[in-house]
Amino acid sequence: MISLLSVTSSFAALKVELFEIEGLISPASPKALTTELESRLKVKVLDLNLKRSASGWPVLSIEFDSAQITRKTIEQTIATIEDPAGHKYRVHTGPPMNNAPYTEEENKAIAMLGPAAPDIAVLTNPVDASNDSLGRGKKMFEKYCTTCHGLDGSGHGPAAHGITTFPRQLWVWNNSDSSADGYLFWFITNGRNEMPPWGLILSENDRWDLINYIKTLTKQE
Repeated sequence: MISLLSVTSSFAALKVELFEIEGLISPASPKALTTELESRLKVKVLDLNLKRSASGWPVLSIEFDSAQITRKTIEQTIATIEDPAGHKYRVHTGPPMNNAPYTEEENKAIAMLGPAAPDIAVLTNPVDASNDSLGRGKKMFEKYCTTCHGLDGSGHGPAAHGITTFPRQLWVWNNSDSSADGYLFWFITNGRNEMPPWGLILSENDRWDLINYIKTLTKQE
């Protein structure tokens, strides 16, 4: 017969902790991680927040018996799991990772020290940054951009660590003036490194709406 005290102690040992996860780089990654983690340890995955976490990192919520399993054990187990493509995961710790150095072109554009690079046309956004435009841009940003750049434009999207050139921090363009328009339009249209050429998918107006929204992103402290 199980005593009331033992049942109470069992419930008291249950604990929920959050783990920021690196290495979610494919659509199969989240399911592979949660399934394997639950099968190896006596834990319950409550949620995997891929986009709307405060830090910008994907956050895994895990319930476990703290009398039997430690946080360190969970972290070590996560580090041994591979997704179907052979990529390993790990728990993110410490301050945000710095991005790769900006190119000379990007530094010039960010600082607004002069005209755009010679191979990038000087353009002015023809679409007014109205609430309608910002709403359309936000939907496109969440659909196409957050996987790499993160919901807040920090560069810490769930796929960021599978990319050779770390995604840029888009909040640097907050409230930038029209001198940035041609630069942003060129990169969104043509892509660069692992960034795809979105001009093949998004119409010109879509890209201008997206630029309007990018200019509203702010750095998260």
